[in-house]
Amino acid sequence: MTARASHWLAAALGIVVIALGGAVQAQDAWHTLTGPERKFTADMPAAPKYTATQMKTGSGSAYTMHQYLLEQGEAAFVVQSAIYPPDVDVSNPQANLQGGLNNAAKNMEGNKWASVDWVKHQGFAAVDAVGTRSGHEIRSYSVMKGRQIFTLTYAGPPGTARSANVNRFVASLKLPE
Repeated sequence: MTARASHWLAAALGIVVIALGGAVQAQDAWHTLTGPERKFTADMPAAPKYTATQMKTGSGSAYTMHQYLLEQGEAAFVVQSAIYPPDVDVSNPQANLQGGLNNAAKNMEGNKWASVDWVKHQGFAAVDAVGTRSGHEIRSYSVMKGRQIFTLTYAGPPGTARSANVNRFVASLKLPE
């Protein structure tokens, strides 16, 4: 290899290293969002768009669903939180979470989740489910804390629901005492 070729190769490798270093820094520069009244925090790859939607229970009581949405290429990261009104029976958190899973499964391929894992999150009932919909892999992680529900949802290319970034997203949910 000539000295000139070595110089160009070194310069090209330097650019690649700088580019990769920038990509690593960009991934490390996640955005921590804080929910209403500091009820939770969660990390997302970048700042999300916030919306608040008025919802109604089956008996007509109003409550607010807070949503944080980040679309990034073929992937979407969503955090939702709500405090259910008194007419919602939250005495069996697993039943509440199962109801949400059943409702979401109606839109999944085969009308079911591919995997459902019941877990605890900071001592509270939680569920971690993965399925497919319209060629995308979906991961839904929900936690019940009293009347509060927190759901982190990811949608992206097949095989990505348990990737490092999605695991980081799910693991980032913090519920202060």
